[in-house]
Amino acid sequence: MTHEPHVSAGYDTDSYAEIAPRSRNLHKDRVDSWGAETNQTIATQIRNWRNARGLSAQQLSARCASLGHPIPRNIIANIETGRRGSVTVPEAIILAMALNVPPILLIYPVGKELAVRSSPRQDCGTFYAAKWFMGETRPTPDMVGLDESENYKSAMLEWESARDIVQTYRRHGTLVRRYRFVREDVIAQLKRMSDPVSADEEPEVRKIHKRRTDVLVSNLSRIGTELRNHRAFMKKLDLALPSLPPDIDLTDDQTVYDEGSP
Repeated sequence: MTHEPHVSAGYDTDSYAEIAPRSRNLHKDRVDSWGAETNQTIATQIRNWRNARGLSAQQLSARCASLGHPIPRNIIANIETGRRGSVTVPEAIILAMALNVPPILLIYPVGKELAVRSSPRQDCGTFYAAKWFMGETRPTPDMVGLDESENYKSAMLEWESARDIVQTYRRHGTLVRRYRFVREDVIAQLKRMSDPVSADEEPEVRKIHKRRTDVLVSNLSRIGTELRNHRAFMKKLDLALPSLPPDIDLTDDQTVYDEGSP
């Protein structure tokens, strides 16, 4: 069933303000049914995606087995029909792999449902809930654990500190891609400059290409420094350091890090 968002829903401004549909005064029975509703959503999405892929339950079961975590056909059928009232985390992950969909779409059916139960006491826009799950937007007050002595802002500081771990790895991936992109430009430009045909170009044209080469090399050096700096920053935070791709030969140097690093 599609849940309509609360009429007082605000816009997602990623601020401390009320930024998601809210239903704080839900009936106790509905609060208590949150777990069952969440499992029902996952089961429904497994069935929907299986049908969208044109797979039978037996074929989906075979895919799970080929991935190394067998789920018998009858278990899949029982999950989809609700006779089995829960889905384990490993099952959700392997079924998402077998269906070739991001696991988050089994939990938060973006594009299929307008709103979902994001917490026992709250209905929430589906895409908002998905972004919270991925660490892209802040939780609402009904989505954080608070002791009596704490307030929402202090809880946000805790949440953002944890979220920053994810952002740090995203930043690392961005720097690796940027380094590769600029390096490819440098290699292409150097090849052009070394081409015998380019020796016949006008001096001014040669100067222009020389300046472009210098700029690209400078950019590559700067991005390489940023990447080493960021990796040193990750070391300082005691985070597991990602391995660089074999085609990127940069020596990690703790001395590169400074306190102003992002």
